[in-house]
Amino acid sequence: MHLPLVKLSKSYYHVNAKKRFTSSPLNVPSRTKRVFIGLIFDWLLILVMFGISQWFFLVPKPPIAYFRLDDPDYMRPVIPQIISSSTAGILSGGVPLIILLILELLFFWDKWNVYHLVTGHATSVAFSLLFTSLFWITIGSHLGLRPSFLTQCAPDLNKTIPGQIYYTVDICTQPLKKFDFQGFPSGHSSNAFAGWVFFVLYLNSKMKPWSGTAYVWKGLVLTLPLALATWVALTRVRDFRHFPFQIFIGSLIGIASAIFAYRLNFVVFGWFLGPGDGNDHIPARYQYLAAKENSLEESTRQLPSNGYVVEV
Repeated sequence: MHLPLVKLSKSYYHVNAKKRFTSSPLNVPSRTKRVFIGLIFDWLLILVMFGISQWFFLVPKPPIAYFRLDDPDYMRPVIPQIISSSTAGILSGGVPLIILLILELLFFWDKWNVYHLVTGHATSVAFSLLFTSLFWITIGSHLGLRPSFLTQCAPDLNKTIPGQIYYTVDICTQPLKKFDFQGFPSGHSSNAFAGWVFFVLYLNSKMKPWSGTAYVWKGLVLTLPLALATWVALTRVRDFRHFPFQIFIGSLIGIASAIFAYRLNFVVFGWFLGPGDGNDHIPARYQYLAAKENSLEESTRQLPSNGYVVEV
């Protein structure tokens, strides 16, 4: 079986055109010497970030929460959530990765392209989870109480003290879980945008929507995943799990994680994301190889016939 299964025009396949690169004198591709050690180290760090995120979620206690008993913002009803955490993980993490792998097998197959695709997506989600969970335990209940907090707390009004405005969970009659204090930022929002923004960045580089073709369908393909991520985030307002500002900050974390992960794994010429016209989708591995070749060519030019290096 020959990959890709569906052959596109040559304009889509520039991953081996290493002469397109220009190497900076500060770019020393030391990882090309022991490439697999570097790749293993990358994945160890990704797994460590996932592990730390899970530990943050389960173990450390959030800061003490101080709240008013007459605050209407925390009196929303407790209703079933529209998208559970497990469903959100599949929808925001698994689904975009599976779709990208299918597209890769069908149209764009290249081994380093696949590697950086998987690594980049994992890095995006890992960074998003790490910083989201870090805010849960550091800021936590100061901004992390949920709209239904007082309803779940069911405070004992007989314990109120005249003149006292703020109370702690000691006044609650119902047990509260650690999850109830982890509203800031929204994990659903950060994961949704981390997964789907990386998805859009990848397709943007492959589809080349800014090349003057003016295909409306390309715009739809690139915006519908963002609409899906937005819907996932906004369901948390609808089911009273988050305030809008918690969703907004979570979304920013996810977007920043996706952009950072994409820039780590794919070459982008030009400011920010590049022009999207065909030279912003090259896997970073080819950048290392091209830089190494340029270094070897420069060394060869500086080597005279007697075998000694001449300084220039």
